[in-house]
Amino acid sequence: MSEAKRIHALPLQLANQIAAGEVIERPASVVKELVENSLDAGARQITIRIDGAGSQLISIRDDGTGIHPEDLPLALSRHATSKLTSSEDLSHIASLGFRGEALPSIASVAHLTLTSRQKDSDCGWQVKGEDSQVSPTAHPLGTTVEVRDLFFNLPARRRFLRSARTEQQHILTTLQRLALSRFELGIDCQINGQQKLALPIADNDKAKQQRIAKLCGSRFANQALIIDKKIDFMHLTGWLAPASAHRPHNDIQHFFINGRVIRDRLISHAVRQAFAESLPAGRHPAYVLYLEVPLDRVDVNVHPTKHEVRFREARLIHGLITGAVRDALAETDTLPLPMVSTPEKAKPANKVVEQRQPYQAPPLLKAKPEITNSALKVVANSYALVEKQHETWLIDLGQADREIRQQQLHKSLESGQVTARPVLVPIDFPATNEQKQAISEHANLLSNCALSLVVTQNGIQIRQFPALLGAVSLHALFDALIAVVSSTSVNLTALQGALLKLLPAQAAFNQQQAETLIKQLEHHSWQQVSWARQLDKTTLADLFSTKVHP
Repeated sequence: MSEAKRIHALPLQLANQIAAGEVIERPASVVKELVENSLDAGARQITIRIDGAGSQLISIRDDGTGIHPEDLPLALSRHATSKLTSSEDLSHIASLGFRGEALPSIASVAHLTLTSRQKDSDCGWQVKGEDSQVSPTAHPLGTTVEVRDLFFNLPARRRFLRSARTEQQHILTTLQRLALSRFELGIDCQINGQQKLALPIADNDKAKQQRIAKLCGSRFANQALIIDKKIDFMHLTGWLAPASAHRPHNDIQHFFINGRVIRDRLISHAVRQAFAESLPAGRHPAYVLYLEVPLDRVDVNVHPTKHEVRFREARLIHGLITGAVRDALAETDTLPLPMVSTPEKAKPANKVVEQRQPYQAPPLLKAKPEITNSALKVVANSYALVEKQHETWLIDLGQADREIRQQQLHKSLESGQVTARPVLVPIDFPATNEQKQAISEHANLLSNCALSLVVTQNGIQIRQFPALLGAVSLHALFDALIAVVSSTSVNLTALQGALLKLLPAQAAFNQQQAETLIKQLEHHSWQQVSWARQLDKTTLADLFSTKVHP
């Protein structure tokens, strides 16, 4: 029988190399960890220099806050960080890095040099991974990390690296994801002396659109639908390609939570479910989405690379994403939704016969084909300049879109054929006993408008509502319904009017969305509507407060 081996503490170098095996998979892993450190330091501009696909040199310089000279040796020791001070901080992690393992792990498998200068220092200070001695050196404000000869002491790991071209592509993919996560960051990357990525800071909508086009392709940027959905503590924004723009690969699927790059099955499943059967087999959706949630509702401390997270309310997150994506797709008529047929005759539970009065809808757009091949230019994402029959018109896209959807909703309500949308994750709204009773009494009236509300022990839940109200907050819908059923005169006319008033105007339009809307308006008269103005000489003169000369 062999002698049992005694337990002993691992040598520090070996422990660091084991930790490096979890964090540092390839050169791109080094780039990710170091750029995230720069972001945590408040960097606005990062310069990356790569030689030999990262195996020879990875140099990353930032203009962040820098590191105090006395802290430089400590930064290369395990579990040393400026980002956490107590266990309570683990439930409110705002930084990208926090474990204090990146720098010592890298230093254990490469020759690392750390140089930094803070604003109150006359010069920079430098420390090397194999030496704790700090020495002064010339350096601008910020920090530079140089990593040379990656895996020099682990030849087996080095042999597992792919070709130089493959490793370079992994580095560029990592940088592109980080660039999409932080538009306020400028990135300059050279590989073997060649410029591979040059992204200026994108601090306005136009610059953000240009970055999206550069990183995801102009086709995606031009076709993408804009998502902006907020429910309770969750806020989802970003870009989504319509179902018709499906792709053979999942190369344009980027999701970020509180600015952190995330690859999560819950997220991909939620998006995929929203597309339902509209994606052919083997094809993939394209999206760049951003989710903001309170820090204490998501746990990022579940994986060494921090690519995975754990949600406190996973069902709510899933429902928000699926609902927001379905709503965006519904606007393009690419996603079929179930039709709810309402009964021709319905009596409320309180036995008061409904008196259907003619509802005064917004004036219908009269059919009058006037435009063919209209030239269009979008201004400030909200207006369109249109040339038709030698006349120039200015169209308020938001108002026009809202009026069209109001008419669509009014028509469907009047005909009793309303496209309904289920609420994937119903929310309990607090309600008084009187409000609960009013909802129960007018259940049939609500059903006539494809509304389904259920009284629960904790309040009232909205289970179903008209699909055209997909962009409306459930809180706003609930308040409006309570106001109607609690009034002295409850009738279908009042309910329809309340629903029509809820329809919001779309906040912004890209070129494709504007063109689609203008096509819907081409067969209607623009002479007497509130959303169209002819830019004739009189109108322009009034705009500039000048007198029109005959």
